[in-house]
Amino acid sequence: MDNLTDILTTADLSIGYKNGKSENILMEGLNLHIPKGKLIALLGANGVGKSTLIRTLANLQKAIHGKVFLKEKEIKEYGAKEFARQVSLVLTDPVQSGNLNVMELVEMGRYPFTNWTGKLMTSDLEKVETAIQLCAIAYLKDANITEISDGQLQKAMIARALAQDGDLMLLDEPTVHLDANNRYTILELLRNLVDETQKSILISTHQVEIALKMADQIWLANCGENIKYGTPKELIENGDIERAFPYLKKLEL
Repeated sequence: MDNLTDILTTADLSIGYKNGKSENILMEGLNLHIPKGKLIALLGANGVGKSTLIRTLANLQKAIHGKVFLKEKEIKEYGAKEFARQVSLVLTDPVQSGNLNVMELVEMGRYPFTNWTGKLMTSDLEKVETAIQLCAIAYLKDANITEISDGQLQKAMIARALAQDGDLMLLDEPTVHLDANNRYTILELLRNLVDETQKSILISTHQVEIALKMADQIWLANCGENIKYGTPKELIENGDIERAFPYLKKLEL
């Protein structure tokens, strides 16, 4: 892979938590890359460090060792607004947004681009409208976010991230509280967004079977092992998926 096509890379990255002088390392020696225009699914059991990895790549949590680069510049060198213009994030944390409607929530994605007044320009509103159309939630624009379903809210959160119009979207378990139909719908939406916008998306998920069908690449995290990565077909054929998820038995794409 030509490095010029990589949006984000890591160099000997170790992630986890520091408690005084002690270190709780969850993953180490990570040399990963996120190419342009790809959907990558991060799979693994609870507690393996998926959320910690997402938060570290999103510049919300310091690495224990190693470095993370966004377009060949170390992420810690970015200012908050500059970073937010290039990387958007959807976490599992509850939305702290007061009495907003869906349109206002999506508009929040444009704030890294506004001046001190916070006023949205015509170009910002066009980005918001495009995001709403791509996520198929135009019918919800005026609905209060406290009165819509979990699936609809997740689409609105993705639209907000899309409105930021950066090259990379990071999503931590965006389907965790959704029913089976909405889980499929959200992952299908992300697949279509990659195809239509050529943005890169990294998503952590427990929806293994759906991810294997929709993702371009898989990052497979197991306790005590380095992340294995490759196409779904590669990881199925070499047995890594079956070893990590025995209940799936043999899969064919």
